[in-house]
Amino acid sequence: MILSTLTMHVRPEKRRDLLETLRGMLEPVRVERGCLSYHLYEDVEDKNTFILLEEWETQQDLESHLRTDHQRLLLTLMDLLSEKYELRFNTVSHTAGMELIENVLGRDGPG
Repeated sequence: MILSTLTMHVRPEKRRDLLETLRGMLEPVRVERGCLSYHLYEDVEDKNTFILLEEWETQQDLESHLRTDHQRLLLTLMDLLSEKYELRFNTVSHTAGMELIENVLGRDGPG
C-alpha cells in the first residue's frame, strides 16, 4: 500500500477556492482504480491548514492517478498556498490494529 500525505497552508483569502475545488475532486478520485481512501482534513488548530490523505493499493495505481486531470488540477491549487506544501509518499508493507495494543498489554500484564 502507498500512503500519500499532502499538507497545505492556504492563504486565508483563497481558503474557499481551495476547499470548493478539493471537495469536487474527492468522489471522482475515490472511484479510481486502486484508490483505497482519499480524504481531506482540516487542522483543528489552524483553519487554513489542510491535509489530503490518500491510500493506494499499488505503486502502479498511484502512478496512474498522478497522470490524471485531477492531479494536474491539484498541482494548480498550489498557487493558492501561503507557504510551501509538504508532500510525502510512504510505502506500507504491514499494518496492525487494536490487536497490537492487546498483544503488548497482554504480554506486559497489569501495571
